[in-house]
Amino acid sequence: MSDSSHNLEKKMLKTYLKNMEYLKKYENALFTRVENLSTQLENGVEEEYTLDFTEDRLNVLDIKTNSYLYESDPIYDAQYKCSKFYPNSNEAISLIKSKKIERNRDPKYKVDSFKFINEYIDKMEKNSAEYTVFSEIGKYIFIGTLLGIHIAQLHKKIKAKNYLILENSLELFRISLFFCNYKKIAATSKLFFIVEEKPLNIRDTLRRFLKNQSKYNHIFKYSIASSKYNADFQTLSEIITLENPLLYTFSDYLGAYGRGIEYIHKEYKILNFTSVDKVFNNKPALYIGPGPSLSEHIKFIKKAKDKFVLICLASTLKLLSEHDIVPDIIISIDASTIIRKQFDVPKKYYCDSILLISSKIDGQIIKKLKKDNIYMVQDSIEFFEGFGILRGNSSGEIGYSLCCYFNIKELYLIGMDVALNQKTKSTHDESYYVNQEIDSNEHSFFSHGELDFDKDMIKVKGNFCDEVYTTRRYLQLIFNYNQISQNNTANMKVYNLSNGAYLEHTLPLKSKKIKLDNFKTIKKKKLKSKMSKHFDEYSKNYFTPKEMEELTIELNLAKQLLHILNKCIKKDEKRIFDKSFESQNKLSFVIQIINLYYDLLNPYKNILEQKKKKNSQKLNMLQLIQLKQILEFYICKLQIK
Repeated sequence: MSDSSHNLEKKMLKTYLKNMEYLKKYENALFTRVENLSTQLENGVEEEYTLDFTEDRLNVLDIKTNSYLYESDPIYDAQYKCSKFYPNSNEAISLIKSKKIERNRDPKYKVDSFKFINEYIDKMEKNSAEYTVFSEIGKYIFIGTLLGIHIAQLHKKIKAKNYLILENSLELFRISLFFCNYKKIAATSKLFFIVEEKPLNIRDTLRRFLKNQSKYNHIFKYSIASSKYNADFQTLSEIITLENPLLYTFSDYLGAYGRGIEYIHKEYKILNFTSVDKVFNNKPALYIGPGPSLSEHIKFIKKAKDKFVLICLASTLKLLSEHDIVPDIIISIDASTIIRKQFDVPKKYYCDSILLISSKIDGQIIKKLKKDNIYMVQDSIEFFEGFGILRGNSSGEIGYSLCCYFNIKELYLIGMDVALNQKTKSTHDESYYVNQEIDSNEHSFFSHGELDFDKDMIKVKGNFCDEVYTTRRYLQLIFNYNQISQNNTANMKVYNLSNGAYLEHTLPLKSKKIKLDNFKTIKKKKLKSKMSKHFDEYSKNYFTPKEMEELTIELNLAKQLLHILNKCIKKDEKRIFDKSFESQNKLSFVIQIINLYYDLLNPYKNILEQKKKKNSQKLNMLQLIQLKQILEFYICKLQIK
């Protein structure tokens, strides 16, 4: 062995030991996995990768394919990556909008987060923020470690405050521990590791990465170690989109809270859905949604309507009414005013059905429905402790979660495609008024440079075929369905009759294979009576004295913050408000709302401040004025009695 090789080995071992010391202290689960792998390799488990020192040149050999992972010398590769780095929006992922957000639907609430965002975008367009050269990089993503030499070299140049390091092989990551001093990098930057993880675990770590110093979420510069990691980058970009705060903003929480308070004061029932698990006994249920394949199954639904409990989303009422199908249960979760159209059908198709609706639903819809049939569910907001909270991004997966709580033994999904019509690229069944067709020219992040919820077409596993096209927005729903199934379907059989994406823990089943003669006819009037009685037993429509006291505490805190804020506006000074805000109880609802506001808007503020530091004072004043609107709305809603 040459002296140079000997010295290199000594340096590698020293780096490895420092890294293991760091992982043991700050990333213990990852440390344990690396240590266990080391033990396995020492005990004769075959390696997948090995270091190659041919002619004093270093590389990594994939033993299975007998191919090298580096196309050039690792040091030259690192230098090349450093030379390509430039602190602008090229080779970056962004979660903010650079162009004004056009509202396709009426605002859900009087305080509208999209209106707030557009006030920042107006300033961004005037200042050409799109072409900003950033004075600092808040967040940087490494897709693939290989030896990690490029990570160490890029850090010297970038000095980012947060790094996300993704590697799909634990063995490769272990090798990088010999070459990249992660402990040294962690002395000045926060590190987040995703090493050979499943998508749900990737999302957990990614969520922590995004929450830490969220003001830097305007831009994520990234480096892909080699073409081997292109698929990992695609997966990561998809999951990042799922965590975009635009999907459910502070105004959604704020508006939902205000409406829920108002409905409870008017004595609308809140259902404790966690306790309703025996009402269906062994009766099978059809759960019907407005996916592109709904119309294909309408004849089956009509034939099966007396054999199954019919649970439908309100978005399917138009088609069901056209075929004289009256659902037993209707689910409506969306808070938008546009969904009033869902109930523009003859009254007989919803007036006697059980209505499971969100506590944030639009008041005009409530007026059309029988109060005795309405059971509100806590959606994202908790009013009554122990009554359960449903979380999701659409009525579809929230309704699915309810079905799981009801412990339905056999659940059949129809129109739950969470995918596009594969021929027309339409988003919903043709009967649904929000149905749209996406341009058939495939749109992707790689071809357009921006992540788009609704236009990016992504291939996922199909329910009845290998692959189907879906969108990033639907990808969010697929994740939600899978997470619900993972946690709640142990005692259920779930059959997916839809023609779209495959959903985990469900069984693909063609409707023509279901023999309806084997199912008993259900006495629907008796079923309705039993459901109503059972739901009434587990519902509540009032605040207790203790709960009213807690609301009063919230109200007083909001009033106190508003008083301080008004003084700050007069003095054109935000620091006093910030100091008071930081000292408050983080569990307070109004404090959580303001934190969500900052998570959403601070990236816009930061990008403008990087363009021109003198913008800071004007932006501080803009935030104070927007926060005033939030607090005034909140106080108004809490004072309703």
